[in-house]
Amino acid sequence: MSRIVRSEVVFFLLAWPILAILYRARAFVDPGTFWHIRVGDLIRERGFMTTDPFTFPFEGKTWIPQQWGGEVVMSAIHSALGFDGLLLAMTGMLAGLFAWVFHRLLVGRMGWPLAGIVSAFGMMAAGFHFYARPHLITIVFMAIVAAFIVDFDRRKIGRGRLLLLVPLHLVWTNIHGGMLGGVATLSLAGIGWAILRSVHRAELLAYFGIVVLCALTMFANPFGLEMQRTWFRIVGSGAMAQYVDEHTMLNPQRPGDQAVLAFAALYLIVLFGAKWRDFRITWLLPLVWFALTVKSIRQGPLFVVTGTVLLADIWPHTFWHRYLCRKGDTLARDVATPLPPIAWHAWLLPVIAITTAISLQSYRGIGLTQFDPSLVPVTLIEPLQNYAATVPPGTRIYNDANLGGFVIYHAPKLKIFMDDRFELCGDAWLMNYVETIRDHPERFEDWYREFGFEVAIVAASTPILPLEQAIRNSGHWQEIARDRIAVMYRRIGIVSPTR
Repeated sequence: MSRIVRSEVVFFLLAWPILAILYRARAFVDPGTFWHIRVGDLIRERGFMTTDPFTFPFEGKTWIPQQWGGEVVMSAIHSALGFDGLLLAMTGMLAGLFAWVFHRLLVGRMGWPLAGIVSAFGMMAAGFHFYARPHLITIVFMAIVAAFIVDFDRRKIGRGRLLLLVPLHLVWTNIHGGMLGGVATLSLAGIGWAILRSVHRAELLAYFGIVVLCALTMFANPFGLEMQRTWFRIVGSGAMAQYVDEHTMLNPQRPGDQAVLAFAALYLIVLFGAKWRDFRITWLLPLVWFALTVKSIRQGPLFVVTGTVLLADIWPHTFWHRYLCRKGDTLARDVATPLPPIAWHAWLLPVIAITTAISLQSYRGIGLTQFDPSLVPVTLIEPLQNYAATVPPGTRIYNDANLGGFVIYHAPKLKIFMDDRFELCGDAWLMNYVETIRDHPERFEDWYREFGFEVAIVAASTPILPLEQAIRNSGHWQEIARDRIAVMYRRIGIVSPTR
């Protein structure tokens, strides 16, 4: 029975429903979720696009779905199982990731209570960036890359097994640009081994050959070099780093950032408890990701997952492990008590759970997903769709950037002003947009005269925001619907656009 009800299985079966409940609303607060689904729909219906299909200011401008693989999968799941299907897929993947991390910690001689605490803590620390978007695959694949590095360094795997990284990066390339982080991490490990001469020269040359093959997969995509140009526009954007929350520096005043800092403290405590004669250069890799996290908080989950994988390697060499083993504590296991192998029977319960969840959703619907009304303007869905039903396809509508995905999903026949694909609009446009809505709302009338939209959806707040105050005071706009976070206005008297 113990081979069927393994502690790893128990961890997964507990983590999955807990994550599904915790993220039933939080998974869908990012505006990108909505347009990712619609991009996947368009690819499945018409094939790949190379120009922007959603906005009117950038109509005809080069834009590619650089996360197309994830978007097609999201579209297929959404078509078959709705938002609940996306939630179950997302949380199931994350529960599986941290159950696997839990297993590695057990192999690293942690007792199951401590391994469970560390895995759950890692899941919590990375959880601020768990949204139903393709970027989740980067979190999962980065953990896998870290495990390959550790296992190769420990001679647990050879060059043959390492070749599996090549198809992994091929898939990664066509889902999310985070594959560059995987290649960089592999490269840093190899450079460290070369400096310390801790890996035989022939093995090191073979390793770098595999890293080169992984890097070359970035060109194996439907869009050629435009894929890399898009990635580097995102990475190199100064305006995004200044104005977009997930690209800003680590801020200790934010709860999610505090959790990352707490995990960093745990990692350092374990690291400095290790015997330095056992030091491995790979133990420093999470600290590189932490340095990148300080610069951009969106790297925080990558620091956490590489850190949890490396903790399993560091733990047996620490003072903490030796102390707990001497005390006979259940928080640590001695090398003399290895784990039994995982039999195929151990997969039965997770398979049954997954099959049951999919079946219930397919035939009855679980009804888990809830849109957070403090972040998604749910009461505007009906008036927005009613308006869209009365106008021809391609009609222009103004919207704030964070409402772009909302409009794309719920009224796909309309053309929007912009959304959070900031690589499309560019830094100059983004800076002008932020300045307009914050400091110079009078420029809104210039946008109206240039583009000629009849309806505008803008963010609402108490106290009233500058842009909405300017729209109210102008006397040219009539409120037609209001939500706690957004308000919908219609123009009184129409001006022909200049473009």
